[in-house]
Amino acid sequence: MMRCLYRSDFGPPDPGFDAGAAAQSLAKSFPAYAKQLAMAQNPRQLEAMLHRLDHGDSVSWCETGYVGALHPMGTDGFAAAASFILLPVASWCFVLWLRRRVNRISLNADRRAPAGAPDRRTRSRGTNVVRARFRDARP
Repeated sequence: MMRCLYRSDFGPPDPGFDAGAAAQSLAKSFPAYAKQLAMAQNPRQLEAMLHRLDHGDSVSWCETGYVGALHPMGTDGFAAAASFILLPVASWCFVLWLRRRVNRISLNADRRAPAGAPDRRTRSRGTNVVRARFRDARP
């Protein structure tokens, strides 16, 4: 159960509301809380206080508001997962890709084709043949 009430939940202060008169009429039911009931700023706050007292709970007000609603926990969990799981895996994959690329470049430099041999990049394989024919068929 909620431990405290938020004043903002019950609306803005009502200048026409007389909390002192309402508290005096309720002093017979809750004599120990007459001062606290007189601090209500509008009728909805007074009703909430009476509801809490009817159920045997004490009345306390929280002034912090809904901090948890403004900053949900889900975003913190995603940030933690991203920093401790996704970021190391992504960097590991990048380093592995970089090593393979450097090795491939160095191997290609060692195995240069003799003059007159077809270049590996222009050699047609599977779908590249179809792409080349489609490209040549355009006007």
